[in-house]
This record gives sequence, structure tokens and C-alpha cells, in this order.
Amino acid sequence: MSADRTYTCQEDDICLVAYPKSGNNFLLFLVAMLLYRKKIDWATKGEMIQNVSSAPIENLPTPRLVWSHDRYNPSYPKVIYLVRDPRDVVISYYHHFQKYYGETRDFDEYFDAFMEGDIGPGMWDANIESWLDKQEKIKNGFLLVKYEDLLENTSKEAKRIINFLNLDRTEQEINEAVNWSSFDNMKALEQKQQSHLNGNSPFVNHNMPFVREGKANKWKSVLSKEQQQQIDQTFDKILTRLGYK
Repeated sequence: MSADRTYTCQEDDICLVAYPKSGNNFLLFLVAMLLYRKKIDWATKGEMIQNVSSAPIENLPTPRLVWSHDRYNPSYPKVIYLVRDPRDVVISYYHHFQKYYGETRDFDEYFDAFMEGDIGPGMWDANIESWLDKQEKIKNGFLLVKYEDLLENTSKEAKRIINFLNLDRTEQEINEAVNWSSFDNMKALEQKQQSHLNGNSPFVNHNMPFVREGKANKWKSVLSKEQQQQIDQTFDKILTRLGYK
């Protein structure tokens, strides 16, 4: 395959979509094990799960798992969309920029850029609304998963995903997938496989972890009252729609 070719979705693909820093890898590790009964890790993720922006990976099992940060795309046949409270997303994304891009802005400056849609892939609410508003057009179904629900009761959300994917899994298989995708396990794997997460970029801060805390409601102790109010006002409609208000 040509290295500069991007992937084109196939009819039986399962697409995992989320705005960046919404718990994407948490969901990827969980769904991959539920679907394939195989443990992916940081070393094998790029061999087993297709990035929609990358060249096609040859010889993947079907149905393929495809991950994306894109807005609504009619070519995606079946979608699990993961959403996270934007007040926590902006904090996590800031640390991501510090680790991988040598971010020099302080948090307040970064926050302003995030709220103006100057951080890829653009406005948080526009990304989510594009999928929610078009979910009925997705050929093989759409499932919304909230990060906070996934964190609070991973087993319960795993069963929702199993039903959505028409899988038959035992309680033991579900428990194994839940344990494998836990933050404790992902952090432990990071310690063993740092080279697969840090890459070769000169900007990478090797002292900063990729898997940080993964907690919900961290924003309450980080965002200023003004920043909290700005998010409430700017994203009022979608926060209410998702039950974050």
C-alpha cells in the first residue's frame, strides 16, 4: 500500500470516534478485547486498529476497528462515539500539548485557544453535534458512550457495547476486558513500552506520562470560575443535551 494513502471505510467497519483526549484509548483497549478476544497494547495498537488518517493496514481481521477524531462522515458505517466533559477535555489536552509539542503557552492562553476552536480538530461542540444530529443516517447504527459512565461502571458500558456489536461474551471475558483496559494496567504497560508512545519527535517530554489520571471532574480544582462560566455559556446547548449541566 502507498504510505501517503489514507484509509477508506469498508462496509463492515466499526468506527470509534471521539474528540481528542476524551478517553479514546480506554475505549479502544476495551472494544478491541471484546471484539477480537486479544489484548492490544501500546506496541500492537498501530498494527491492530486502523487510524482513519493513515495508510491502510494490511491483513486486519474483519470487522476492522477504525479510530477517528473527525466530524460526521457519511462513509462511516457503524459508530461508537465517546464523549467527555469538555471541562476535563481541555485540561487533558493541555498536558498532551505539553508532552508532545513543547507547548509554551500557559494554561489560560491555551484555554482561550481551545474555546475559540483554534486547537485541532476545532470546536468541541461542533464535533459532537455533527454526529448527534446525523446519527440516524449512520447505516449500521450509532452508540453514544459517556466517558464518565465508562469510568464509573466499565462492565455495564461493556455490556452495552457488546449488545450494539451483536457479540456473545461470557462474564469472565467481560471482566478480563475491563481489567485490561483499566488505567492501572494502561499505566503499567506505558512503563514497559514508552518508546511506542514517545516516538522520535525532538519536542517530546519523556518525563511526562501519556496516561495521566483519567479522573472525572478534575476541572473543579483547575478551572477558574470565569473559565467554568465561559464553558457553561459557550457550550450551554450541548452540555444540557448530554446531561453535563
